[in-house]
Amino acid sequence: MAEAKADSEKCTLCGGTGWTLVEEDGVELVRRCECAEEGVRRRLLEQARIPARYRHCTLESFEIWNPNDPTLAKARRSVQEFVDLYPSGEKGLLLMGSVGTGKTHLAVAALQQIMREKRPPLRGRFADFTALVLEIQMTFDGPGSSREILQPLIDTELLVLDELGAGKSTPWVMDLLYYLVNTRYLEGRVTIFTTNFSDFPKRTGEESLTDRVSHRIRSRLYEMCRRLELRGLDYRAERLASREGGLHR
Repeated sequence: MAEAKADSEKCTLCGGTGWTLVEEDGVELVRRCECAEEGVRRRLLEQARIPARYRHCTLESFEIWNPNDPTLAKARRSVQEFVDLYPSGEKGLLLMGSVGTGKTHLAVAALQQIMREKRPPLRGRFADFTALVLEIQMTFDGPGSSREILQPLIDTELLVLDELGAGKSTPWVMDLLYYLVNTRYLEGRVTIFTTNFSDFPKRTGEESLTDRVSHRIRSRLYEMCRRLELRGLDYRAERLASREGGLHR
């Protein structure tokens, strides 16, 4: 019975071998079957270190919750265009905006859609900037090296580096960040960055992205990324206020 069940579950395209014959220009070629690719995609997504909180994120589920904010729909369209063109587009994305505007949602949605749909399956990675800085700083007194931490981020085909500029970093950490960014640039690897900092602070005394990550890193980002700015309000705060207002009516 078990053998019969296993046979019934075999892929109808490859018969469970993981390979199929395809013909291109009159030549027969052996290709990985779609069923085998799906297994590879699942493993790669598991290894991408996407936080559980963001695994539900898709471009379709990105809510244009404020119709008076044109940057939301524009950002979603631009990210969808980036996904559609990948890997032919040469530039990554720099998503800029205040807390709660949906930057991380869009970045993770792009990463996951590309990893699920593009052929052949590719290796992607999510990294939180604050956690990355902490990991690097922990190498000061612990085992391992900062190079071991950075190498997987350098090597991955598509990287999301979230919350760029968050927290305080030493000049030594900034040098390592530049090494990461510049090496990916030189190797032609695409990166999606998100940041709460703007190039044009609205308040006196407020730091710009350049202030947070240095002029040389910001200069490199101009070459590496298309800049998308979300100027809206904090989605989470506004929705919470709306719910609380409804409860007190």
